[in-house]
Parts: sequence; C-alpha cells; structure tokens
Amino acid sequence: MLESGKVKSLKQIATREGVDSSYVSRMVNLTTLAPDIIASILDDTLPNHITLFDLAVDLPVLWEEQRERIKHT
Repeated sequence: MLESGKVKSLKQIATREGVDSSYVSRMVNLTTLAPDIIASILDDTLPNHITLFDLAVDLPVLWEEQRERIKHT
C-alpha cells in the first residue's frame, strides 16, 4: 500500500487494517529479512524456537547479523 501510494504512512495502514500501528511496524521489518531466512520460513525449516516476535523486533539491517541472531536466539 505504501509503494503504490494508496496510503502515506504505516499509521494509515494500521487504521485500514484495524490493527495497532506498532504491529504494522513490526510486520514491515519482516520485509528486510535475508532471502535464506524467508526460504526457511516458507520451507518450515526455521528452528522451532524462533518466533515471529524474534524476527520482527529490532531486526538488524545486515543479513549476516540477522543470521547470527537466529543462531543465538
């Protein structure tokens, strides 16, 4: 919705979807996950102890740091 210009902010997305804006922020963070982590989610091979919260909150920008976090979570 942001990319298409239908909305101008994450707050507008939250309002449209009926969710909290902090939830939308966390979900947007998931768009920057490393491709191999995304593949692990889709293939259901991500370690069971990793939660959505682990991936969405304070996500490192660098993919290598994301991978390290998963190893130590």
